[in-house]
Amino acid sequence: MRLLAQTRSLAAALGLVVWLLVGEVWERLLVWPSMRLRPSRADAILTGYMKAMSRGILALIHAAGGRAVRTGVIPTAQPSLIVMNHQSLLDIPTAILMAEPFVCRFIARERYGRFVPSVSLCMRLLGCPLIDPQNRKASLRALRQAVRAQPHGLVVFPEGHRTRDGEIQPFHSAGLEIMLRESAQPVYLVVTDRFWRCARFADFLFHIERIQGRTEVLGPYTPPADGDLGAFVERLRQEMVDRLARMRGGAGVAA
Repeated sequence: MRLLAQTRSLAAALGLVVWLLVGEVWERLLVWPSMRLRPSRADAILTGYMKAMSRGILALIHAAGGRAVRTGVIPTAQPSLIVMNHQSLLDIPTAILMAEPFVCRFIARERYGRFVPSVSLCMRLLGCPLIDPQNRKASLRALRQAVRAQPHGLVVFPEGHRTRDGEIQPFHSAGLEIMLRESAQPVYLVVTDRFWRCARFADFLFHIERIQGRTEVLGPYTPPADGDLGAFVERLRQEMVDRLARMRGGAGVAA
């Protein structure tokens, strides 16, 4: 049985590579030109593409024995900040499928802006801010600009990196506080769990069946009028920690 599970996992991982390469061709030959020809429909066109790609990714995960349960919706008709804990490469496809009616933007590292099939061009078309954590001043400036410009929600991973043990790590709160100060938008929390055992693509090769993920949406939360953003951000983190503990104590319902 273990050999069968590893074989299914390896086949699914190879399928993911093929799917991303197919998506790159689809994006360049159909999606991008369609967005340029029909700018009034650009958001809807890109949303349809990204949701289809995300469904394909999670279908391959399911075929290899993994599971992903989603509860709730991320409303994206209006600007908002979406705070999510970071466990694996599947966090973004999960958030994409939970976003309605449009796909939200994501804050990502600069290295994802080039040479990643389907992903790099998609981030440029979506207008995602790409930051270099080593350049703090430029990163904070990019966050200020991003929160003002985003029309359909901006996903933030305030832990800064994927967790190694599934727990919610301390927040790097400066960037989040700056964005809230720049634009006091409603905040939604997205709490995800049981993806962390396959945090990297290398983990997908033989262990996809370990993914038994669950994701829930909380909110909205309104930033305080008095400007005590440090306490507000800490409250958001505690809400996520508490919800993660409750998720681990009960069964999920498939979305």
